[in-house]
Amino acid sequence: MSRFLLPLFIVMCAFVGLAIKVNTSFFDGADIEVAKVDTESAPGFRPEAPGPKAAVLKKASDNHFWADANIKNTRIRFMVDTGATSVALTREDALRLGYKDEDLEYKYKVGTAGGETRGAFVMIDEIRIGSVTVKDVGALVIESDLQQSLLGMSFLGELKSYEVRQSSMIIRQ
Repeated sequence: MSRFLLPLFIVMCAFVGLAIKVNTSFFDGADIEVAKVDTESAPGFRPEAPGPKAAVLKKASDNHFWADANIKNTRIRFMVDTGATSVALTREDALRLGYKDEDLEYKYKVGTAGGETRGAFVMIDEIRIGSVTVKDVGALVIESDLQQSLLGMSFLGELKSYEVRQSSMIIRQ
């Protein structure tokens, strides 16, 4: 019986070695080709780079993601809040954007972490963050003392995707 096992063992080792060689050669060639395509088609390409219609939001020391947005040529600083149904503006930010206090109708009940308050609906023509632009964004101007404007799902839901990493958030259009 050992006369048959030794040749069988040698043949099996040869097949396993050949399979490993073929498998390694196949994947090495594929890796080289992919790397070649990436560097030729996009010089300076980095896998973590967001792309042409994307922006990176950095996590601040308070562990929140912050976005500096351009609305009507005015810089508005938003805290990203995926739990907020819509974009929420402070009264101060709304006034800076040209909304008049007397034109705001605070008729919508809004539940916040600080309790219930009221909000006035406004339509923002365009919110731009880096190279990402979302048009016709519904927002609420919050009547009570909102500490900062919030970038909620009425903006985030219009994106192709958003990705949270350890210290950054990438938004893509």
